[in-house]
Amino acid sequence: MSQVTNNQHDVQHAHSDASTGSVHRVPTVMAMKANLPSRLFDSALNDQLMTLTGINVNSPVISDFSAPEFASQLHDARCLIYGWGAPKVTVDALNRMPHLKAVVASQGSAWRDFTPDALDVARERGIIGTNVQQANALPVAEYCLGVILLGLKDFALSARMYRASRSALDRENIFPHAGTYHKTVGLVTANGTVARDLIRLLKPFDLHVIGWSIDMDEDQARTLGIERVSLDEVFSCSDVVSIHTPSIPATRNMITAHHLSLMKKGALLLNSARGAVIDHDALEKELISGHIRAVLDVTDPHEPLEPGDPLWDLPNVILTPHIAGSLGCELHRLGVCVIANISALAHGYMPEQCEPIPSRTK
Repeated sequence: MSQVTNNQHDVQHAHSDASTGSVHRVPTVMAMKANLPSRLFDSALNDQLMTLTGINVNSPVISDFSAPEFASQLHDARCLIYGWGAPKVTVDALNRMPHLKAVVASQGSAWRDFTPDALDVARERGIIGTNVQQANALPVAEYCLGVILLGLKDFALSARMYRASRSALDRENIFPHAGTYHKTVGLVTANGTVARDLIRLLKPFDLHVIGWSIDMDEDQARTLGIERVSLDEVFSCSDVVSIHTPSIPATRNMITAHHLSLMKKGALLLNSARGAVIDHDALEKELISGHIRAVLDVTDPHEPLEPGDPLWDLPNVILTPHIAGSLGCELHRLGVCVIANISALAHGYMPEQCEPIPSRTK
């Protein structure tokens, strides 16, 4: 870890005392869903949070940066713990936190809910941002691993048929192509954080992993242990296509009817990234045709889909309610990262999970 630079130095309002090992507290506020702190921080983590910041899971959570009852806490805050359900950060919100030095996010991005003007102010003031993206990537990769293995075994179809027949099934004739042996898994944006974790988790299995990413060369693919192919080849050659592309303006509807039409009959499309990456109308048409199957943890243009959307009732589609990311006990892993990031700042070091402030979208 590198030493905190001069313009960020007074985050050491909570520096460690070399002679005593004590840590002076970092004045901190939390902005997130009211019930989230207790899910992020178990008893041991809550004790560490109290030691480092002077707040705990029962402390007030900021629901409105302009609310008078939070004015004093915001004015003194050096650190903002920011998570799901928090109000947007505007210039006015930053002006109410004149001493703010760090945004420690308990989510994948520290800056996602900042207005463009607020990002400019944060950049001018040298505010640090940290996230828990790597910690949140692992459960997504685990979700994908489970879906891939069960999907290749025709788990959902066999369970549905078994329930309907309530008798023995002729497995070898009904599922002649089921199984994982020498099947191909294709990854879209194969060098992303989740995809890297998934590649590692897939290594023990007799699967051929191929991938495409706009910025992945042969050397990187070789290092990852996968075969680099074109985007078209990911769709045409794979038994499972897993999407790991972030949603930015350049990737909206990146996966088109053309790509979906290339998929093998009965192949599985898995999307745990963002619904907007896939052209929903094209996907709906392909799924209604029955040509492919899909497991969708994210959807577009609505999440959840409208009640009347045909995807709800298709037998070749499984919809899950955005559960791929950290859920239940997995939230504690995010809490561990939040504490580690605050502790690094408190000791005068830059956290490993620092996130640069994004430029304005042109």
